[in-house]
Amino acid sequence: MRLIDVATVTQGAILSRVETSPEDKMAQVVNLYTMKEMNESLGMDYRGDSERVTSIPIETNKLSKLKLASEKMVVVNLISQKAVAIRAEHSGLLIPSNFVVIEGKEHFSPLYFEWYFNEHPFCRKQLLIAQQGTSTSPLSIQMLRELEIVMPPVDKQELIGKMYRGIKRKQALQKEQKQLEEQFMNYTIINAIGDIHNDNK
Repeated sequence: MRLIDVATVTQGAILSRVETSPEDKMAQVVNLYTMKEMNESLGMDYRGDSERVTSIPIETNKLSKLKLASEKMVVVNLISQKAVAIRAEHSGLLIPSNFVVIEGKEHFSPLYFEWYFNEHPFCRKQLLIAQQGTSTSPLSIQMLRELEIVMPPVDKQELIGKMYRGIKRKQALQKEQKQLEEQFMNYTIINAIGDIHNDNK
C-alpha cells in the first residue's frame, strides 16, 4: 500500500506566513523544531549554524490553527531523506516547512515508520529510483505520498520500533563511551607531557 493510504502527509508551517512582529501584543513566542532536534533524535552530531532562528512570535489566533509536534507524528526532511518519530521532549514545537509531517490514520506506529524509512532496503531502493536523474534535487511531498510501505500488524510495528530505538540508544552510548575514552587518553598524554617538562627543569 502507499503511505497516503495509511497516513496524512503535509508540509510544515511556512514561517513567513505566520510570523508577526515581536511587539505585537497578541503574539506568543513559539519554539521551532529544527535539524538540531532531528539530529539529536537520530544520535547524530549537529554541525549547523547555532545562530539560526529557533523561535518566532505568532499571533495566538494563528497559532491555534497550526499543528504542533506530538508523539503521534513523524517528520521527514526531504533533503537529508531521514525520518524521525517525534520524541516526548520535542512535543509542542512548531514544525517549519523544511519538514514534512506524517500522521498515521490508524494502526500506524511512528517508530516503525522511522525504522522503515531510514533502514528498510525496499524503501531506500524506492527513494533512489524516485530520484533517478535528479540527484541534486530533494524528494517531493508527492513522491513521499506515493511511497510503497509494508505494514505488519501494529503490535509487530511497535516491537520493531522499540528494537530500533534500543539499537540507536546503544549506538549513542557507544559513541559517548568512545568520546570519553579519547578525552581520558588525551588528558593522560597531556599530564605525561607536563611531567616530562617538569623533569627537564
